Amino acid sequence: MNKYQITTMSGFKALLPLFLLLCIAIIPRPSTHSSDVIADESHFYNHAKNITHGFYADAVNPNILDGPGYPLFISIPIGLDVPFFYIRLSNIILLSFAAIYLFLILQRYIPKKPAIVLTYLFGLYPPLLRWANLMYAESLMLLLLIGFSYHFIAWYHKEGKYKRHFVIALLFLGYLALTKIIFAYVILAALALCVAALVFRKTYKTYKLKGLSFMLLGAMAVFSPYVIHNYKLTGKFFYLGTHGGITLYSRATPFENEWGNWFSERHVLNDDVPTGRGSVMANMDVLKKNHEELFLSIDSLTWVEKDSVLKVKAIENMKKHPKKYIKNTVANVSRIFFHFPFSYRMQNLDTLGYLIPNIFIVVLALLGIYPAIIRFKSIPKELIILMLISLIYLGGHILLDGRGRYLIPVVPIWLMFYTYVYFKILRIRINRPNEINN
Repeated sequence: MNKYQITTMSGFKALLPLFLLLCIAIIPRPSTHSSDVIADESHFYNHAKNITHGFYADAVNPNILDGPGYPLFISIPIGLDVPFFYIRLSNIILLSFAAIYLFLILQRYIPKKPAIVLTYLFGLYPPLLRWANLMYAESLMLLLLIGFSYHFIAWYHKEGKYKRHFVIALLFLGYLALTKIIFAYVILAALALCVAALVFRKTYKTYKLKGLSFMLLGAMAVFSPYVIHNYKLTGKFFYLGTHGGITLYSRATPFENEWGNWFSERHVLNDDVPTGRGSVMANMDVLKKNHEELFLSIDSLTWVEKDSVLKVKAIENMKKHPKKYIKNTVANVSRIFFHFPFSYRMQNLDTLGYLIPNIFIVVLALLGIYPAIIRFKSIPKELIILMLISLIYLGGHILLDGRGRYLIPVVPIWLMFYTYVYFKILRIRINRPNEINN
């Protein structure tokens, strides 16, 4: 066993307490033990249940809420009537493997001890733990994203059986797009940039963009059955869900004191409030007044037809009220990083669970921009590519729906990138007394 393998094994042992800490953070919470679906769990549960019956969405009036990645993952236990408690506990396993992948990446660039510390900080990241005890896709998404990053880096450096890493990386990335469909658009945008870079031959070759292009195409091939499935259901090409329209419509709201956060027809027509937010919601009658007429007019339409109408109305509002759209965009950025402001919602202490950790992320990221720019050529090219992918993803959510949960995929990639900046490019030390006097 060589020195690297010994270091890696000792690192794995050092991560064992993280598994126990995740158990402590997840298992005792009452919602972990609930026998009912909670909030967005219903989306994944309904699709998983459909899968066990041989279809994904109703053929007559398809309501496609999410990508099939996570519903496929939970479909077997759902089909076997495994209690929700045990399905939710699978998040502990997923996050543990994601942490191992992250550690393996970090120790490539920095010493073992700080790599372990940073892995713990990410594993115990409060916004991540906030959702880690529910049947949500975040834990699976992180394993796929960080796993993709590890195998991409190994392929990029042609380590070991690098062709195997290439295949695993594209499979992880393709299934990531199935799990969080925004990554399908990220893949397409990244592929477009690779094609555009053909003009700059030196850059194209230096960054190995030919191989990356094939990896992105392979990931889209993994994703393509979902595109074909939806085309057969709706007759629309690259139609990934029936709720893009309501997202854009909410985002482009022209009404004052509405900040572009997502809402749906059930909040307007059925007087529902977001799950678990009943005590902090206010003035929902104003929301009803602003949007009831439109939602009543499309209530009898199919989900696909509603989606189309809302997209048209959203674009119309963007054109008619550009200044308000810019305000909503600023609010959206704030929601992604700090989880506020939200329309019709009073602030409470929950916001601090996002605000406090994310302040450190934002400040350190901003401070790291200048040294990253002046020593740009020193930064490993694979980290630059991953950073670009994270920025494409972030830009997508700035244009769409924004909330603190959507920053979670950015954090591990920024951790990789800025770890290199702060450990390799910057040097911070305390001067000795004689140096201060001089």
